[in-house]
Amino acid sequence: MKHYLKWPGNNFGDKLNDIIFPQLGIDSCIPYTKTNLVSVPENTMLGLGTLLSQKVTSNVTVLGSGSDGSRKPRIKLDYRFVRGKLTANYLKLDSELAVGDTAYFLKDYIQNLSTTKEYDIGIIPHHSNDKITSGHNVISPTLPIDQFIAETSKYKIILAEAMHGAICADILRIPWSPISINSDRYPIQKFKWQDWASMFDIDLTFGNLKSYTTYLSSDKNLNSVSNNVRQLMISATS
Repeated sequence: MKHYLKWPGNNFGDKLNDIIFPQLGIDSCIPYTKTNLVSVPENTMLGLGTLLSQKVTSNVTVLGSGSDGSRKPRIKLDYRFVRGKLTANYLKLDSELAVGDTAYFLKDYIQNLSTTKEYDIGIIPHHSNDKITSGHNVISPTLPIDQFIAETSKYKIILAEAMHGAICADILRIPWSPISINSDRYPIQKFKWQDWASMFDIDLTFGNLKSYTTYLSSDKNLNSVSNNVRQLMISATS
C-alpha cells in the first residue's frame, strides 16, 4: 500500500497534500514528525514540502519536494521530480528532474474557486506570524483550504510571506510579491522561494509591507509546469 506524508496543523500549504493524494487514489497517510521522517516506509510519497534533508534514510518516492540548500538525504531516493532547479543542482540530480512544486497539480482545482476581484492588496503571513498580523486585508493561512483560495482570489495584488500563498496567487493569475513581516519570528527561507521561482525563470527580490516588487509567471509557463507536475504525479501513483 502506498502512503503520503501528512503534515500536522491547519496551515494552507501543509494541508494541500490532503487534497492532492486522495485525488490520486492514495488515502493512507503517515503523520509527519521530525523523528518518523527518518524511517518512513519505502512506499511513502513525499509531495509538497521542504523534505529533502539528511533526515530521510529510506528510499521514498519524491514527487515535487524541495531542499533547504544546507542538508541532503543520507541515501539515494526515488526521485520522480523535485520543486526547482536549485534543488536539482544542490542534490546533483539530472536537470530534467526540476519540474515544479507539487501544488501545481491543483491548478484547475484552485482556478475553479476564483471569485470577482473586490480589493486592492491582500497580505498572507506565514503561519508563524499569523496571530501578530492584523487588518481587514489579512488572509490567514489557517483558513479552510477552499475559503483561503476564494479569499485570495478577491485581491488584485498579493503580498505573501507564505510561499504557497504566493503559489496560490500565481495560479489565480494575481501578481504577487515575496515579503517578510517579522523576520525575528520567521526568517524568510530564500532558497526555497528561489527554488520554486526558478521554474519560471524569475529572480526574486524580497521586500516588506512598505516596499516590494510584484511578479507573475507567464500563462505558457504556468500551463507547462502544471501539466508536467500533473502527468508525473499520475504516472508515479498509478
